[in-house]
Amino acid sequence: MDRLKGKVAIITGAAQGIGACTARIFVQEGAKVVVADMNETDGRAVAAELGENAAFFKLNVTDYNAWKECVAFTKATFGKLNVLINNAGISYRKDIAGTSLEEWDRTIAVNQTGVFYGMQVAIEEMRTNGEKCSIANASSIEGLVAESAFFAYCASKGAVTLMTKAAALYCGENRLNIRVNSVHPGYIITPMAYDDARQNGQTIEEYSAEFIQKHPIGYLGKPEDIAYGYVYLSSDEADFVSGTQLAIDGCYTAQ
Repeated sequence: MDRLKGKVAIITGAAQGIGACTARIFVQEGAKVVVADMNETDGRAVAAELGENAAFFKLNVTDYNAWKECVAFTKATFGKLNVLINNAGISYRKDIAGTSLEEWDRTIAVNQTGVFYGMQVAIEEMRTNGEKCSIANASSIEGLVAESAFFAYCASKGAVTLMTKAAALYCGENRLNIRVNSVHPGYIITPMAYDDARQNGQTIEEYSAEFIQKHPIGYLGKPEDIAYGYVYLSSDEADFVSGTQLAIDGCYTAQ
């Protein structure tokens, strides 16, 4: 239960779904956590549930100054920053013909630019703290393979995959004690899955039945499956792991 003992983490998109699950498991594993999200009601509830080992910060990941303020808040509250989990993300079920300029810009701003902002600000802080540090970025199976129905999402997540590698190389080449990796979930039953089903006019049962067929393992993932991937990459167990992609996808990308 102490795989993350002594570490302080910022987790974005932590009000619901994978992010909230990750915050809970991080605290169970000994970390202190800043629950960062635009959803103040649910975010504050998660932080309150976790008690003195968590605090809420209302973060718009597309606002660079807000990132600076979030890191400053983390230091003021818990004394340092060791871990950043860039988990926040959005998705539109639109192909290239149907993607509006607004949907494109919004997807890139949240999923790609927000990750850039978070990494840059976190690395600036982490390089001076003298401790082992880690960044894990939420890419996706759609950061490794494409689906025509998620054009902007694929573009943003593919970018995150290579941004992660470039940042990991930078940290390694400059001998910074910061590892950077990406996590690539398959289809996970979360509020985003419910929203995707709604966008496609499906019930969650219809949605699940459709996408189970694409996962050779025969079922969809749970938020815990991804959260424990984040735990591993953030722990000292992963000391030699940087610049890699952890696919947690029920064999989806093995096909």
